[in-house]
Amino acid sequence: MSGREKPVVLVGAGMHGRVVRDLCRDAKIEVAGFLDDFTPLGTRVDDLEILGTLERLKDTVFLQSRRFIVTIGNNLARQTIADLIEANGGSLATAVHPNCVISPSAKIGAGTVLIGANMVFTRAEIGKNALIDPDATIGAESILEDSVYICPGVHLGSRVHVRKQAFIGLGAVVLPSTVIGRLSIVGAGAVVNRDVPNETLAMGNPAVSKGRAVMDNVSPYPARRRDA
Repeated sequence: MSGREKPVVLVGAGMHGRVVRDLCRDAKIEVAGFLDDFTPLGTRVDDLEILGTLERLKDTVFLQSRRFIVTIGNNLARQTIADLIEANGGSLATAVHPNCVISPSAKIGAGTVLIGANMVFTRAEIGKNALIDPDATIGAESILEDSVYICPGVHLGSRVHVRKQAFIGLGAVVLPSTVIGRLSIVGAGAVVNRDVPNETLAMGNPAVSKGRAVMDNVSPYPARRRDA
């Protein structure tokens, strides 16, 4: 498709998929349709059709004629499907709402979505397949690794490091130079003033460990735990 970018296919037609579809409309990103394992072929979801199941991600011709955004809230599932797309020769698209404010020195990875009203400050780096919900701010020189989920109203200070597939809940605040460990969960409204180890659930103000974080490959909003 010379002269223009390939249209995007949204992988997942649930609530998050419909939100990203609205974002793409505002950002003037052409969307061809959805892939979804739970909605019949040809069904219309909002203004788009279901183009098939995720089995189509094994079709080389289909993969090479489209770009893809995995519109699934669950961090583990999103990462797995994005890896499959790239392993089969497909490419990932990035979607940033036009009302976001992004420093020209910031970096945003393929497959990442910034839903809207986000601020990404100087030399911040966001990895691949991250989901950044509305009104979140990413401080200067912060690093967000692949497949993190940042909920609405989260504020990250400067030089915060959020490791792979971590989840930060609604309205949480992470103070500067703090590390959020891999596969960790920060509860809604938490104020994090010290590092959170890998696979840890941290809650409260100031945030303290509440045991081991539990993530599955289904739940979009992980909030369960078991005692360490």
